[in-house]
Order: sequence, then structure tokens, then C-alpha cells
Amino acid sequence: MYYKYSVLSETGNEIRGIEEGSLPKIKQKLKEKNYYILAIETDLVKSITSLLAKKRLKSQSLATFFEDLRNMLKTGISVKEAIIALEEDSVEPVLTEALTIIAEDLTNGFSLASAFGRTKVFPWQVLSVLKVGEKSGDLERIFKDLSLYYSREANFTRSLKNAVIYPLIIFCMLIGVMFYVSFKVIPHLEVLLPIKTNSYFATRLLLFFCHFLRNFWFVCLLFPVAIVLIYSKVKKGSTSLYHRIPLLGALAKDTALSSLFSNLSVLTRNGINIVDALSLVEETFYYQFLAERIRRLKDFISSGLSFWQAVEKDKFFPKAVSYSIRKGEEMGLLDEYLERLAAVYFDRVSRRIGVILNFVQPALLLFCAGILLFIVSAFIIPVYSNLSNIAGGNINF
Repeated sequence: MYYKYSVLSETGNEIRGIEEGSLPKIKQKLKEKNYYILAIETDLVKSITSLLAKKRLKSQSLATFFEDLRNMLKTGISVKEAIIALEEDSVEPVLTEALTIIAEDLTNGFSLASAFGRTKVFPWQVLSVLKVGEKSGDLERIFKDLSLYYSREANFTRSLKNAVIYPLIIFCMLIGVMFYVSFKVIPHLEVLLPIKTNSYFATRLLLFFCHFLRNFWFVCLLFPVAIVLIYSKVKKGSTSLYHRIPLLGALAKDTALSSLFSNLSVLTRNGINIVDALSLVEETFYYQFLAERIRRLKDFISSGLSFWQAVEKDKFFPKAVSYSIRKGEEMGLLDEYLERLAAVYFDRVSRRIGVILNFVQPALLLFCAGILLFIVSAFIIPVYSNLSNIAGGNINF
């Protein structure tokens, strides 16, 4: 998000500018420069333009790219030569453009991490790991770790899409049917319905609903906006609010834990200490409710506790997590045990998605059957009961 600001410098000059980032961090940055903030507001135009123009590589593309890069390094060629070779074979425009920039920057003497960062299409995990990996010189292992990480992320995204696509199609079809019935069917057949104060309740309800859709159809456009706002509010809220949602609360927690341990595993395996790894994850973590827990873990570690002791003190994390991390720290294999935890929670997420899908599909079928029965009871039965009046030409409702 971009923000426009107006500040006063120490000399009394007014300075205007635009910054990208979160509002608290921008305010903190301005205060550190001893600026007095006069005004700060969201720059919606630039934010929307930046969002539309922003290009990111998909997880599957990243997994394939780093796997190919690793395999080429095994042949004995340099990173620069591998980048040039992959650029020639690439069919994805975003990746091709990025590889061109990387090859030019490497020729001009930039470091590998800086060259990747200047493309602005690679995630923060890649840049953080490359900075450390260049010092260790073991780029093959780094590319392997990144390939496995994004392959798992791509599999999760694919399974999630497969889980929601069927309910989404059914929901859209139901919305379309409701609008079609309201605008095309009911207006022509309304005269046949016996509208009286003592008529069928379902009939009166159906007509009221259809009239509402015809007269206030634009209100329906506000529902997607409301859902997005509610989701944003919940995402930034406390963990208790998340966990009160049946099925979805547990799914959100397991997904966040899987992502957390997977990130920490990649970072610690490549030489980043646990505190720095937690800081990197906290800055860019998608799940804000878990970012609060990460800050607590860092505070516990800073007070002298080990990582497993910090995890144990926070009741949010299951006991099995602290046991596994303790064993990993004692054996000097923290990265491996973090990867195992990530795999455990990834499997749990996959199972939970299956459970939710098995619940949603029958529920949608029952909902469709309920809609059909409602229309039958509200329209067909009253018309059938009134056929004698229609046949006799006595249509007085």
C-alpha cells in the first residue's frame, strides 16, 4: 500500500512524498528522521496502479526454475551461464524478462542476491536465502531447498483451488438462477399467483425476494466488498476469533504453522540464525495473527530462552511442536525437524481440506434441493390449486 504524507523538517520546511509499506512502519520511519507529521493518507490511485502492474512468479514456475538452475550447476557451468541458458529456453514472459535483468546485472558486477532483487518478481525468501548462500558457496543446496519449498507451496495452492472450484461454480449458478427467475420468470407469471393476506407464506416470501432483487439489485454488489472487508478484519484480528470458526479456524491455524515452519526450515538450513529467521518471517508473513506470536517468541529468546522453551511458553503452539523443536536443537538438526513439522501440518491441511470438501458438496446439494422445494411450494402448488378459477375464467385474487 502506498501513502502520501506531508511533514515538517527540523528547519521548518514542509516536505511531501509517497512511501510504500505499512502505515505504522512509515510513521516510525518519518519520526526517526525527526519529521513532524502533518498529514498522511492512503494513495489509492498509486496503490491500485502498483497492484495491477505488479508481477510475481507463480510457485510452480519458481519450483521448476530453481530445479532447472540446480541441475545446470551440476553440469559444471557457472550461475551466469546457467541464467543465460535458461533465458533462452524460457517461454514465460515475466521470467524471461527477469533472467535478462539478472544476466546483465551479473555481467556488471552485481551480487546474485542484488541481481535477483532488482527484478522485483522474486519473493523475499529467495532474496534472504541467496544473501547467505553466496557466502557459503553451496548454491546447489540452496536451489534444491527453494525448489522443494515452492513445489510444496504449489501443491498446496493447487489442492486449495481444486477444493473451492466446485462450490464456487455451484454458488455462481445459484446466483444466476435467482436473478433469472426474479427478472424473467416471476414478472410474467405473477398474475397467476394467488396473492392474499392468507395465501401461502412461501409465495409471499418468494415475491418479496424477487421484488427486492429487481428494485435493489445493486445492493448485491456490496456483498463481495463486505466479505473482503470482513476477511481483512479477521485476518488482522486475534487468534481467538479465528479459532471460533468451525473447521475453517483449525484449517487457518494449520496452514499458518505449515508455512511458518517451512520458511524457518529453509532459512535456518542456509545459515540464518533463528532470531533473524523469525524477524524475516514476521516482516512479510501473510497470517497477521501468527506474526503476533512470532514477536512473542523473539522476546522470549531475547530474554535467554532457547527456541523450544519459547515455543513451550506460548500455549498457542501444540506440545508436539515444542517436543520436536527441542529434539532438533539438542541434535543440531533444527532445520530438519522444522521441515518435518512443516510436512506434518501440510498433510493435516490437505486432510482438512478433504473433510471440508466432503461436507460442502452434500451441503450444496441439499441447499439446491431446498431452493427447488421452496420454488415448488411457493409457485407451482399455489398455481395448481388455483387452476379451477383460471379454467373458469374467474381470476380474482
